[in-house]
Amino acid sequence: MENFIIEFTSVATLSLTVFGIIFCLLQTEFSRVSKSFAAFLIAIAVNNMPDAFRRLIDTLPGEFVQPIELVIWLPSTLFLAPLFWIYVYTLTSREQRYPDKIYLHLALPILTVLVGLVTLFYGQDIWGTLFENEPLPTTVWAILLISLITVLHLAVYPQMIIYLVLIILRMLRHRVLLKDYYSSTEKHELRWIYVIGGLSLVFWSANALLLVLEFDGEQAPTQALILHFGSIIALALVGATTLWGLRQRPPLMPDIDPAQSPASPEDSVSEHIVGKYEKSALNAEISSRIAGKLRNAMERDHLHRDPNLSLWALSRHIGASPNYVSQTLNEIIGESFFDFVNRYRIEEAMNRLEATDDNVLTITYDVGFNARSSFYNAFKRVTGQTPTSFRKNIVSP
Repeated sequence: MENFIIEFTSVATLSLTVFGIIFCLLQTEFSRVSKSFAAFLIAIAVNNMPDAFRRLIDTLPGEFVQPIELVIWLPSTLFLAPLFWIYVYTLTSREQRYPDKIYLHLALPILTVLVGLVTLFYGQDIWGTLFENEPLPTTVWAILLISLITVLHLAVYPQMIIYLVLIILRMLRHRVLLKDYYSSTEKHELRWIYVIGGLSLVFWSANALLLVLEFDGEQAPTQALILHFGSIIALALVGATTLWGLRQRPPLMPDIDPAQSPASPEDSVSEHIVGKYEKSALNAEISSRIAGKLRNAMERDHLHRDPNLSLWALSRHIGASPNYVSQTLNEIIGESFFDFVNRYRIEEAMNRLEATDDNVLTITYDVGFNARSSFYNAFKRVTGQTPTSFRKNIVSP
């Protein structure tokens, strides 16, 4: 029964990842994001092969089983965190850009592959030390190889923490950046990545505890229980990651309707807000005219009432490039796109609260907010009061 649980979860995980890999490689849109996610899923698939094909591996000569598992498991484990980081970075970049110096992120797992191959083909004299608790060999190169394998094993846990911190910092920066593009950021914040990070932390904590318990032979029942718990968490982790990852499109890519032609040549994927208005030809006269159009779009056309309003949609409406609109908002009006739109929403909400008896929820959706919590947070940030308190203070003598 114990082996069945591990084998079942590993086969299920392998099946999920193979489906995800095929799906990603068939995608033509957002190809870099799809390929980076496929690479991450490949690492998961390889990592689960020893347990998924346990019965087949056990038919091999006994002295080769554990070395083969080492060559498969350790490198694939060290590939997981950097490959997921590369995926998150690519997904949250403006133009599906990979991280700079990507080879540095892959150096440690690639080194582990080389060490594993050396161990498999030329390290037979150290197998007893690694897998059977035999005494250390006497040759210097064997001792160095054993030491290197031990260090690589221990590197799994700090590596995961480092990349978890990098991902959190990247997501916080991403949340700030979204305000240059969207008037409502909630559905673009990729909160599922925090869920994946939390599940990953639980999974690696279970594995770290297993490593500690290996030194205590009397803890075998507890060790088996944690192993099964970890395998179930791993299956849930892979299922959630695959489900969300396959549905994801880069949030910072233009939401241009294929049926519409761009308002200008700059309204394209490659031109939108590259750098911070790098080589911009915007002058004071043009920016003043754009600022007037932006205010008219809110005050006369009431575009702020659209909960899904984006920088690209507003740019098309006024006939200016997204780069110019963003630059005008930041340098002339002095607000991000998010703050500019939400200011008009709050102003209309204040007028409605004062002049009508409409309930707060109706006003929330009418002025363009897509959630009551978002409205309350924005309203309190501007006025220092909740909408209900604001209305009560108005009617109070």
